[in-house]
Amino acid sequence: MILTHLELRNFRSYERLSLDLDKGLTLIVGENGSGKTNLAEAIDYLSLARSWKTSEDQNLIRNGSSFASIKAVIEEEGISRDIEIEISKKGKRVLINGKKIKRLSELSSLVNVIVFSPADVLLFIGSPAERRKFLDISISKRSSEYLSSLNHYNRLLTERNALLKAEKLDEALLGILTTRMVEEAEIIVNRRIEYVSRINSVLSKVISELRGTPSKGEIVYRPFVKSGETFKEDALKAYSRALEGDRRRSGTSIGPQREDISFLFEGKDVSTYGSQGENRIAVLALKLTPYFLIEERGKKPICVLDDVFSELDDKRTLGLLGFIKKLSQVFATATRLNAEDASFIDVSDGQAIRRKVNGN
Repeated sequence: MILTHLELRNFRSYERLSLDLDKGLTLIVGENGSGKTNLAEAIDYLSLARSWKTSEDQNLIRNGSSFASIKAVIEEEGISRDIEIEISKKGKRVLINGKKIKRLSELSSLVNVIVFSPADVLLFIGSPAERRKFLDISISKRSSEYLSSLNHYNRLLTERNALLKAEKLDEALLGILTTRMVEEAEIIVNRRIEYVSRINSVLSKVISELRGTPSKGEIVYRPFVKSGETFKEDALKAYSRALEGDRRRSGTSIGPQREDISFLFEGKDVSTYGSQGENRIAVLALKLTPYFLIEERGKKPICVLDDVFSELDDKRTLGLLGFIKKLSQVFATATRLNAEDASFIDVSDGQAIRRKVNGN
């Protein structure tokens, strides 16, 4: 898929912006604080109507304005779609070809964006919650069943946790909630296993190309209960064994909401043994891997790389540029960077002006 046109109104630092865009590599260039990341954020927002920088949509509205909007044209295999997202104090509204959607999953199924941001370097060093978030977002873009099961599981989890806090435990209701949670958990675990397996089928190739030398990378996923014919039985037993402790903590201590993944680089856990540079390359490879899991070129996701070049030497920069030029459409921010056959957007003080290829 290709983003061919983007319009912003009152989004972050942009009062008004209209850009026609090309396939291939587009470099978004400007000084720090000029608004490069705001533009990258707007492109990514098209995928899930969610920002990687803030959980509060109100923060996206330009100071002094009552609303913000993003309009875009997405082309995929000869089909053009108009996307419009409006954010106000009342919430947000998403329209596809002029029709309001009922669920955000409808948007993620039509617009797929892969994003890498500076904070992602800490993915395997930081909280397991961030790694689960990566899995959940990545799989949800591919499977509406997964997103549905995840949402149902989380609602049931909230009910179960409230029940565990009660002075007197309703054991019958607890049993019903736990059984329903196990049914959803089985779908979640199986989809996570399947997705991690697919990632591992191409991960080493991606990290080798990024590093310019043969390398081995592997994701290790640890489900709270092993997948198989006895999953439901084993999961119910696991929840039962944890019940006494859960009562003391007034919360559910096991399940998909507690699982984790790790990245093995050349057989060693990158969070423990990897340098900052190795962590950076590992996460970048992981973020880009989903691109290669989609076979139809027309459906390949849009890639957004924010500040990915800042800590790379010239050799690594040239290697990464050579790699991302092979992708269908990439938007990469940088303070100063040149590349042959790239398009440029010059950003300064809330203004973004498109340069033609090679600056001509």
